[in-house]
Amino acid sequence: MHLSWSVAQGPFDSFVVQYQDTDGQPQALLVDGNQNKVLVSGLEPSTSYRFFLYGLHEGKRLGPISAEGTTGSAPAGQTPGEPGPRLSQLSVTDVTTSSLRLNWEAPSGAFDSFLLRFGVPSPSTLEPHLRPLLQRELMVPGTRRSAVLRDLRPGTLYTLTLYGLRGPHKADSIQGTARTLSPVLESPRDLQFSEIRETSALVSWTPPPSRVDSFKVSYQLADGGEPQSVQVDGRARTQKLKGLIPGSHYEVTVVSVRGFEESEPLTGFLTTVPDGPTQLRALNLTEGSALLHWQPPQTPVDTYDVRVTAPGAPPLQGSTPGSAVDYPLGGLVLHTNYTATVRGLRGPNFTSPASITFTTGLEAPQDLEAKEVTPRTALLTWTEPQVPPTSYLLSFNTPGGQTQEILLPGGVTSHQLLAMWGESLTPPVSTSFTTGGLRIPFPRDCGEEMQNGASTSRATTIFLNGNRERPLNVFCDMETDGGGWLVFQRRMDGQTDFWRDWEDYAHGFGNISGEFWLGNEALHSLTKAGDYSMRVDLRAGDEAVFAQYDSFRVDSAPEYYRLHLEGYHGTAGDSMSYHSGSVFSARRAIDFWEPSPRRGGGGSQQLLAQGVSWYYWKGFEFSVPFTEMKLRPRSYRPPAAREG
Repeated sequence: MHLSWSVAQGPFDSFVVQYQDTDGQPQALLVDGNQNKVLVSGLEPSTSYRFFLYGLHEGKRLGPISAEGTTGSAPAGQTPGEPGPRLSQLSVTDVTTSSLRLNWEAPSGAFDSFLLRFGVPSPSTLEPHLRPLLQRELMVPGTRRSAVLRDLRPGTLYTLTLYGLRGPHKADSIQGTARTLSPVLESPRDLQFSEIRETSALVSWTPPPSRVDSFKVSYQLADGGEPQSVQVDGRARTQKLKGLIPGSHYEVTVVSVRGFEESEPLTGFLTTVPDGPTQLRALNLTEGSALLHWQPPQTPVDTYDVRVTAPGAPPLQGSTPGSAVDYPLGGLVLHTNYTATVRGLRGPNFTSPASITFTTGLEAPQDLEAKEVTPRTALLTWTEPQVPPTSYLLSFNTPGGQTQEILLPGGVTSHQLLAMWGESLTPPVSTSFTTGGLRIPFPRDCGEEMQNGASTSRATTIFLNGNRERPLNVFCDMETDGGGWLVFQRRMDGQTDFWRDWEDYAHGFGNISGEFWLGNEALHSLTKAGDYSMRVDLRAGDEAVFAQYDSFRVDSAPEYYRLHLEGYHGTAGDSMSYHSGSVFSARRAIDFWEPSPRRGGGGSQQLLAQGVSWYYWKGFEFSVPFTEMKLRPRSYRPPAAREG
């Protein structure tokens, strides 16, 4: 209850209020001399109290005067001394420039009504707490759990205090803040361009402080043309522009989008790198001469600038008309490694360069043959020349008429050609061969490779998303549980170091016929393009168990290769569902697939020095010597099942 008094003659230094609690113990409150009222709290409901007030002046106590008062009754259902019902879950929705909706939770029937006070906090930094200014009040019936505040200032932060009332008394309160939207949707800031290439560029910006739903990035040729636009999430900060024209000037704009509202555009300009010559080769090599040959760019150039350098040899420099595709070199030094660079010149601007390294005086290899030809592979062999080269360039034509090239190290005399895809060329040696036909020429996984007639487990080539330009060398398990499994991890003898960094795990390492990790990028590409299940095979001596999961997916690098896993069945026990939703972290507590040697605790698997532990099979202390992890399409059916 509140006590108040008046002073007939003063002033007093301070006041003291005394009373006895329900246990008969004396209580006292000290009140400053410039006050004339005080709130006495912590009293019992429905209880009569007598209060005594003393005035203190220069060490003397004057008085007392006294008064009696009785506290109010406790709210229905509340036992005296126990805490009453509480307000909770204060939240804000439906925010506009001039209104917002306040939501809360409270027990049914706990309060007769609600009082909502809201105002703009003081900007003063001298006060320890925000002091509401221009406060307004809104009464809300006790049956309601939300209220709309209207006629607010745009772009303004408000303090909110909600009281739960029993009769006229404030039984509980809860506080929060909310900001109304700005009247004009703000534009992004700090437009920048990076990674500018011939046909692409990266755009980045800083978002406005107010909330936006998305950003619209538009670009078009600065001198006119059809604009292109892409909508990106409101959390995005960058966007890569693709399909640009080399050597062109572009106008780029970024706008904020909220609902149907768009901000003023943020505008900038970029110029792509001019396209230059490509496929530079050194032909007709002799002891002292060579012929440079290149593919001209799409946009003609005025002239070509040619530079040839070598350690310990005089540099060569020259120019040739823009219509040329060859440039003869003479006066070269025998058995010398040269670097040649050719770039076009359009007016004062250079194009992107084409470079090549070649060695004078090389002899050609001999006796090129194609052996062990399969529908997608061939073993090429040849005889090494008398003077061994530092490298070989293998060229071949695909059925589409395109020339593909592979650079091979010196010292080898064979190459397994796995897929239809430079440096100096000696006079070439040639051979030809014809591959057979396949039901699925470019299988996406080992399940589709099984449909091509493969029935034994072996290394082979698949094509990510069925794209012939994205071959991937993998190992297919065609025998376990009907086959069709693409193996992405194997540990068997401890000969491969699995203590690797992030990049190694991203791109893979090891030998797919031995111990290896296929790579997180490959796993993301595979599982993003299809619906896959996953299996782990574990062996220790004569014991063998497995764990299979109906759903398996790996997110992209920006999502830290997060694992998604569910639907366990098997004989090994479920030691991996614990990690579903975890991100990948190399050389730390790798939370799935291959945890690091420092990991411990939890119902999970753990990498040890010579193997992997599987907690629900052998516990953490036992090192499982053989593990294989593999995936296949959830819709996969073995050939026998399809025929039946």
